[in-house]
Amino acid sequence: MEYTAQNLEYAVNVFYNGEQTEKTNAHTWLTTAQRAPEAWNFVWELLQPHKGTEIQFYAATTLHTKILRCWNEVPPESYEELKEKILQAVTSYSQGPKIVTNRLCISLAAVILQLGATDLASTLRPLSNVENTSLLLEVLTVIPEEYNSMTMGTALRTKNQNALLHACPAVLDDMLRYLQSAYNDYSKGPPCDETVKTWLNVAACAGSWLTMACGDCMAYTTTSVPDFAPLCRALLTVVHVLYSCYEAVSDIALEACESALSAVRAAGGGAGSLRRPVAAEQVLADLLQLAERVLARDNVPNSINEELLSAVITCLVSVADCHSRQVVRGVVAEERAPRQALELLLAAQSAPGHYPLHETRSHFVFSFWYTLQDEISNTLDSKRKMHPVWLDVFSRLLLSLVAKAEVPADSALSQDDRELLRCYRQDISDTITYCFCVLDDSIWKVLEEAYPVGGSEERQEAVLFAFLAVGEIRLTKQAVTPPIGTLLRHAVRAANTANNKNLLETALDCLGGYSTWMSNSSSAEEVELARQSILAAGAALQRSPARAAHALRKLCTECDALAASMAEDIVNATQNGMVRCDSFVRRQLAGAAGAALAAAPLDVAAPLLQKLAQSLLVDLRAQAAEGVRARTAAECGAALLTALVAAPALAGELFQALLPALAHFAHHADLLEAMYKVLDQALSSLLDASLPHMPQVAELAVAGFHTQPCAPGLVVLNLIMLISYDTWSEAGRVLRACVSASAARAAADVRADPELTSQLFLTLATLTKKMPDCLHWIEDLLSQLVELACRCVTVWDAATARGACTWLIALAARQPAPLLPHAPALTAAAICCIGGASPRAQVSALSELLLALNRAELGAGAGLRAWLHAALDVDGFPTHHATRSHKQKFITAVLKERNNRRIVFEAAQEFSLVCRGLVGTEYARQTIASKQLVA
Repeated sequence: MEYTAQNLEYAVNVFYNGEQTEKTNAHTWLTTAQRAPEAWNFVWELLQPHKGTEIQFYAATTLHTKILRCWNEVPPESYEELKEKILQAVTSYSQGPKIVTNRLCISLAAVILQLGATDLASTLRPLSNVENTSLLLEVLTVIPEEYNSMTMGTALRTKNQNALLHACPAVLDDMLRYLQSAYNDYSKGPPCDETVKTWLNVAACAGSWLTMACGDCMAYTTTSVPDFAPLCRALLTVVHVLYSCYEAVSDIALEACESALSAVRAAGGGAGSLRRPVAAEQVLADLLQLAERVLARDNVPNSINEELLSAVITCLVSVADCHSRQVVRGVVAEERAPRQALELLLAAQSAPGHYPLHETRSHFVFSFWYTLQDEISNTLDSKRKMHPVWLDVFSRLLLSLVAKAEVPADSALSQDDRELLRCYRQDISDTITYCFCVLDDSIWKVLEEAYPVGGSEERQEAVLFAFLAVGEIRLTKQAVTPPIGTLLRHAVRAANTANNKNLLETALDCLGGYSTWMSNSSSAEEVELARQSILAAGAALQRSPARAAHALRKLCTECDALAASMAEDIVNATQNGMVRCDSFVRRQLAGAAGAALAAAPLDVAAPLLQKLAQSLLVDLRAQAAEGVRARTAAECGAALLTALVAAPALAGELFQALLPALAHFAHHADLLEAMYKVLDQALSSLLDASLPHMPQVAELAVAGFHTQPCAPGLVVLNLIMLISYDTWSEAGRVLRACVSASAARAAADVRADPELTSQLFLTLATLTKKMPDCLHWIEDLLSQLVELACRCVTVWDAATARGACTWLIALAARQPAPLLPHAPALTAAAICCIGGASPRAQVSALSELLLALNRAELGAGAGLRAWLHAALDVDGFPTHHATRSHKQKFITAVLKERNNRRIVFEAAQEFSLVCRGLVGTEYARQTIASKQLVA
């Protein structure tokens, strides 16, 4: 269909009003039209004032797309004409529609940047009159934003950067001039809407330029860094005025406040102000004055100014975070402003009410505490003690975090609120670890004193939650200090008696989390505490099966001697009908029982294990009969075998008992993964002790591959070979059967089961590296396997391609002969993938493959040099972007290096950028910069 105005208007109408299929077709056609050369002409027809808003918006969007993507179509002599036409369009749309005006302003910004932002003042002079102030501000606002988002070459980016940084002081001076009205007297009435709207636009523009200026401030010399303090003071004055004039700041006034604070955050939190310490101090002082006033009035539950509070706190956090070193030094030196900042941030962190029911602002402060403790740690050396002021600050912070961690009582939290609270408590948990970095072992005493014995269960749960957070970072076996013992006894008591579900679950988590500590018990009192913990976890199985079972498994694993004395009770718990319906609970209990039995005397453990084995056999037969349903039995068997790794005799006895039931699994595709899981755990636990069972294991494995090859089966095959390849005569037959079946399934469609295909090559790689003699068992399959691997090198799936490369690399190093017939085609395929046929992330594996081919000893007349030249001598291969000089440079770099992976990778990466046409782009600049950083 021809790209006429009539056709385009019809397509736009279909896109907005047609059926879904018609919308899709219209979108495809309209997108194609945007790239057509005719678009430079039809956009002006569609931008006529009498056209509909949707059509005008499409035209403005098309204009922007053409400027970004098809700038090379504009002859240099037409640059000024195009710029003038866009300026006229911007002016004609000054009254809207807003979305069209905004898109035209962005298009004007794109043209300015395509021209290198030369003479910005002259370009925008037509918009400098009073009636066009809002247009000027909008264009100025989007210029830095477009600079950050546009793709441009390094030379053009540098030119734009220099031009914009040169213009920045003048632009910000103009913004400061616009904001002088904020210093007027508004005691008799608030500013008019037009003034507030101007403040909003000016703040947005200032924020855009400040973000760019502070992000690129290293381009300034030390003496030329602008002083942003006067502008920041004016922006904060805007917030002061609006906050004073309205009890509830909302609508456009709130937008103006948020935009002003965002601009201050860009300036005060940027590196530019760091290089002017006096300016940074001034910004912080002005911000503190505002924050103190706002928090004094509105730091209450369900505040009517919640959004403004959030903006003020975010700004304060950003500025304090960026200047954390000055804050730390100032607090130690007892300076007023840094200490005031800390007090305000503590007040914001401990906002009254429950999150997220009564406040949504306290989570903004979390990031600051990490920066603060990191800065404090950096100021200490090995001989200096922590300053008392920090012990006080972080003790108070810890107590406020405990209070904020309370889960609201009897509240009907929505599903979204529950998720918000879960994430919030995770942030609290992380922040508590920062407290530990400062408080060290004194943290236990603070938590012990915070636990309200006989108090609310919500606060008890919050203290135990904090206790658990600290325990998760201190898992080494250390003595149980008195405060830890006291808190663990509180957890035991809560696990036995708590009515509150959250308290019960957190208490159980504490018992499991501190199992490592309790395993180091030395006194009779500590041993008794560990025993009581195991009993409490067992007793809680009926009330909280999942948490109790998890805690019991961890306790039995760590405190195995104690668990051994209670082995019968633990085994009986696994048979309880109340907990047998949940697969997770059953696996955890099987692990607990296995740990207890492994530590118990053989005469005690054997009959108990037999009891467990009989129960598992019944369940396994039921699982085999039900097919896809009820996979729990095999998983429990695997968990039990894993736990019995310390008792090979018991593990072997259990495995022998389970083998008959597993025979039924091998003929059900849905049960193969469960069967292989049991075999995997059994072989991993028994190792050489599994040799007597190897014929049965191999029979099951081969039968499973005949049913349906799968990745878990290849993992088991790998174990079979590692354990038995040099001691069992049938190992070769098993290897051949399994590899042949897997290769046939993969060859049918390499994309159908990427997990199987990648695992096949990883298994072959392991065999090639560790047991190269095994390859003679599959010698007649090697040619087929190498051909399959060469195909898989080119697939888009990263795991499959990487697995194929891994095996081919190993084969080239250990047994290169099977590679020789395929090496020329493999080399060409690797170059094709480097050149763009595969994702850029796969260049690393492909470069290693080329290095391996270069190292390989492939006989007279064969070698990578000939294969590279044969592939790259073809014109236009791998893409038309690669010239002969590019190819020769790549060949020389690859052939020259036979040892250093990094050098070959860098050569391949550079050639990949060339072939993809990315040289000179921002992506290439970042790639090279990161490469230099790593090097």
